[in-house]
Amino acid sequence: MNTAIITGFEPFDSDSINPSWLAVNALPERVGACQLTRLLLPVSFKNAFARLEEAIDTCRPDLVICTGLAARRTSITVERVAINIDDARIPDNDGFHPIERRIDYAAPDAYFSCLPARAICEKISEAGLPAAISDSAGTYVCNNVMFRLLHLIANRYPKMLGGFIHVPATPEMPGNEGPGMPLADITRALQLAVEVCSDHSTHWQGSKRRIVEYNPGWPGEFKEIAAQLQNGLGNLALRIDHIGSTSVPGLAAKDVIDIQITVSELNEQLLAAMTAMGYTRSEIATSDHIPAGMSDKPHEWQKWFFKAPTSQRPTNTHVRIAGRANQRYPLLFRDFLRAHPSYAKSYGELKKRLAANLANSRTYPDVKDPAVDLIYHAAENWATRICWQSE
Repeated sequence: MNTAIITGFEPFDSDSINPSWLAVNALPERVGACQLTRLLLPVSFKNAFARLEEAIDTCRPDLVICTGLAARRTSITVERVAINIDDARIPDNDGFHPIERRIDYAAPDAYFSCLPARAICEKISEAGLPAAISDSAGTYVCNNVMFRLLHLIANRYPKMLGGFIHVPATPEMPGNEGPGMPLADITRALQLAVEVCSDHSTHWQGSKRRIVEYNPGWPGEFKEIAAQLQNGLGNLALRIDHIGSTSVPGLAAKDVIDIQITVSELNEQLLAAMTAMGYTRSEIATSDHIPAGMSDKPHEWQKWFFKAPTSQRPTNTHVRIAGRANQRYPLLFRDFLRAHPSYAKSYGELKKRLAANLANSRTYPDVKDPAVDLIYHAAENWATRICWQSE
């Protein structure tokens, strides 16, 4: 049985009720595989998260879902991101009124939710209730609690799932300008959200990066996937290479196979072919990290990045243009580590220690990349000495 904390807020401003707490309080003690602890939070920048943190330290839950009222919204909205700012439209219930105040100067500018937002919305929608993903939790107490929760997860409880859901006003609330949502529907939607998160937690591996020992089966898995890619791309793929840590015998790595597809250009025909095979292109990962001292011309580091079809084992597929700096980099890095096992062993040890000591996997590349660059500069000297050419 998993344990979960789900929170709602007390009334604030001129309202006499807050449907977030009424709906949470109406939930059963058990939802799916989760034993629920329901917690009422004050609308207080100072005290809301303090009360939640105390409950987390006591219960050590697997899941935390915080909820709050967004009176002008017409659907259940699962928040995707919390930002590091307090900027209150009105004072909180303590009379505190922060304006453009940073929540934590030692924390990042933003955190993304751990909750499976899209799956939650789909489940709620299937039940005939309106639901959507929101990209703004505002800058009031709701955002403050969400940000502090995700910061706590990143630094102390990396295996815990956590995030925030806003609920609309109910039809009977004074001053409600929209149709509102009946309280029973809000409660049902939150129950479905907990059920989805409970299912998701069975394969959630936490926010830490997970590094495993080398698997001799990785090259064979790559060959099978590469053959499928070559069949689907034909002449569009000039070459398909196994890159990254899983391509170096004996090197510890995350269990995700990195693949590089070398092409002559990034065009719509290529995108259509990849999409037809079930690959999804990232709209964010459009370029690579630039090592210090290397060409900083943007086109040299441009790429397309694709996630694998859901039916396929996890892969990261990088599509880069032949002859560009970022197309050469992973091939030389791979070949250097294959030829220098001592470097590979040291690099693997670095990755293990980073994974063990960085609670938030999103900070892992920020620390790892400069170390990789140190190895790459040694690789360049080696390449010059032996007149290296990639296989």
